[in-house]
Amino acid sequence: MRKSPVEKETSTLFEEKEESPFSKIAYYRAAIFIFLGALFLVFIGLFLPKSWQNSIHKLGLEVFSPVIWVWDKTVKTIDEYTSSLKTLDQVQVELKELKAKNAQLAMENSYLAHLREENERLKEMLSFRHSSRYRLLACRVISRDPTNWWNDILIDVGWADESELYSDLPVVTPRGVVGKTGIVARHTTEVILLTNENCKISAMTEVSKDQGLVIGAGTNGENKPYSRLVYLPRNSQVGVGERVLTSGLGGVFPPGLYIGSVVQVEPLDASHNFGLYREAILDTGVDLSQLNEMFVILIGKRQ
Repeated sequence: MRKSPVEKETSTLFEEKEESPFSKIAYYRAAIFIFLGALFLVFIGLFLPKSWQNSIHKLGLEVFSPVIWVWDKTVKTIDEYTSSLKTLDQVQVELKELKAKNAQLAMENSYLAHLREENERLKEMLSFRHSSRYRLLACRVISRDPTNWWNDILIDVGWADESELYSDLPVVTPRGVVGKTGIVARHTTEVILLTNENCKISAMTEVSKDQGLVIGAGTNGENKPYSRLVYLPRNSQVGVGERVLTSGLGGVFPPGLYIGSVVQVEPLDASHNFGLYREAILDTGVDLSQLNEMFVILIGKRQ
């Protein structure tokens, strides 16, 4: 099969390019020049005088030192920048670890705060026990009925733990009266709280010395527990903020125990108690929502 003149010319051109030795000769020449340059530098280093070698070395340092300095700074800057960069995955992993550590530290902080509060509370209880003139039986709250939260609780002592533990004994904390004992079982005892309607305590006001009866009233519209001081004389001068203490007349509670403070004095009303007595609303001295440890006052003074 014959080729056209164009095909012949094209094939001849490619054949000439493939067979042209120009590129090989150029490579050979470059290699020779590099080799000769290296030999020349070696020759200069070996045969030139020492002073000339130092001068050439100094000149080379002066010429290339700025380039070397710039190159070194550039490399260091790039290394520092690349080392400071982090991938998104690394950041997310570190963020997850930090969140876990933060949650753990928050939990440990909460636990330590709880221990600190318990330690302060127990120190207060111990100080109260040492300074009290009454026989005190220490106890802890072990149960509380959510449906009767402000009525009663159960403590961890019973008649098997203390033979002189009976019903109608005062229950107190260093901050005031909690209530009185109810049903006593082998290892548990019911405590009727101060806000229970079945808890009645003979009391008197600290300043005006007016006597009355504290009765539990449950909770108000704000779901806050309170008690009422009833049967105050109609001419009583009791005021808001006045402290109310046990009077000792009922035979159950010894005198001088703190019950609470007056937050409101009811006006005289002929339709209520025939206008013969006044009433006051009391805020309990003890926070009945945070009961933990307490004391039962046993009959008889401490020896």
